[in-house]
Amino acid sequence: MKIVAIFDTRLFSFCFPGETNYELKRLQNLWRDPQYIKQFIKDNTSDAPNNTTPQQLANQIADDVQKLEDYLRDLGNDINGDFEVFFKQLNNEEYTIKELSKRKGRKNYLRLYAIRISENCFVITGGAIKFVHKMKDSDVTKEELKKLERGRQYLKNNHIHDEDSFYEFLNEEEL
Repeated sequence: MKIVAIFDTRLFSFCFPGETNYELKRLQNLWRDPQYIKQFIKDNTSDAPNNTTPQQLANQIADDVQKLEDYLRDLGNDINGDFEVFFKQLNNEEYTIKELSKRKGRKNYLRLYAIRISENCFVITGGAIKFVHKMKDSDVTKEELKKLERGRQYLKNNHIHDEDSFYEFLNEEEL
């Protein structure tokens, strides 16, 4: 696995073995592909909201992709941009910050999943279009849970537990 910097020292993304793009770029490409979106909606019709047509969902997702990209870019380009505002605890019942906590960021049906390294420093592990309430209710989001844990375990295996150990690891990887 490789960790790619997206925005300076605050937002990173995993690039998993066998993938040509890091996760954020891979998701942007998928979510901007009308054929993928059409097929995803078709395959997940039973989970989709009842009060929307497939075309309305596709339009909403296309709009949300642009808004999400703009929002992340604005946060990343603002020296005071705070990714903590976007990435919330994955588990809504968790009220304390855990080491390498699992996080989620959302824009309507779109989700980005990340590991929190330290205050305002995150590594994206993946993302999904989510129509279901609980992640365990969809094969797509279950896979994202696995990727979150895989990313977290990778960080632990490389003795990353805070900002200092993370940047030290990244510097050693560049050598």
